[in-house]
Amino acid sequence: MRAAVLHRIRDIRFEDVPKPKISKDEVLIKVKAVGVCGTDIHLYRGEWKVDLPLIPGHEFSGTIAEVGENVRGFKTGDRVVAEPNIVCGACYFCRMSERNFFCENLKATGVDVDGAFAEYVKTKPENVYNVPETLSFEEAALVEPLACCIRGVDNVGIKPGDSVAIVGAGPIGLLLLQLTKMAGASFVIQTDLEEKRLSLAHELGADHVVNATKEDVPAVVKSLTNRHGVDVAIEAVGSPDAITQAMKVTRPGGRLNIFGVSPQETVWAVKPFDLYSKELTITTSYRSPFTFQRAVKLASTGRIKLKPLITHVFPLSEVTRVFEVLDKKLEKVVKVVMKP
Repeated sequence: MRAAVLHRIRDIRFEDVPKPKISKDEVLIKVKAVGVCGTDIHLYRGEWKVDLPLIPGHEFSGTIAEVGENVRGFKTGDRVVAEPNIVCGACYFCRMSERNFFCENLKATGVDVDGAFAEYVKTKPENVYNVPETLSFEEAALVEPLACCIRGVDNVGIKPGDSVAIVGAGPIGLLLLQLTKMAGASFVIQTDLEEKRLSLAHELGADHVVNATKEDVPAVVKSLTNRHGVDVAIEAVGSPDAITQAMKVTRPGGRLNIFGVSPQETVWAVKPFDLYSKELTITTSYRSPFTFQRAVKLASTGRIKLKPLITHVFPLSEVTRVFEVLDKKLEKVVKVVMKP
């Protein structure tokens, strides 16, 4: 089959590789669409340590191509998406009452094992979910990031009437925006550096948008909240500066969720007194533990707008050029989807 293989830092190639062979307890999925995630860019830049060579890609949709002899509930041709995180089910964390993805033997498709930047990808059937024909393959590829965002909103505990600031209006920030509004937020402020993203945020329900290159974000937020700050701030960029900005706009006694994924070696410098004096509750969000089925159901209703987030669709054969472009963080890109 043809696949995009990351050989070393900033060296990803479209080439021939062996087609995966499934065991009797696995399914093979013919990939129809795969999203490019910020994690994929981290891998490309060498900001996350993984074993190479590797086929990346963990946000994907497709059809069942083969079914292992022990697998029940799926048949060839089924339209599906798949949770990328594969747990052992037997370690200390897997056996805890509070389920999570701290599995001591965790393997993630596209990070630890070969992923979906390919014509075919294999996985375990318990990670696979059917999707309706009303959901396009391109939109279905966004179910995985949607599941992660549901986890973030769960963790920070959005309540009806809350005021919220979301730092970052990329695909994650725009999904968080829609979920936050659905959870009952009374007023949502969204910040970013790009006008195109801010315009899209406004279209998707943001009550106020702030271009951080032109305005003082903390000052704007304070002016909009009677000098108090917001009840909840969510950092959706993955940088120390964005975390600091989110912290500054959170009111005393408020809640901060650090959602964005920074490079592994990045350090956030914070004054402990600033946290102490505000009595902030800080949460983080790690992957999508047991939120995938909820994401599938929500995406299938059409209440979450996924299509407007997809600004670029490319054939997988152009992966080298696509990653070179994304590495430069060019304007007007929100979400890129590739098709084998």
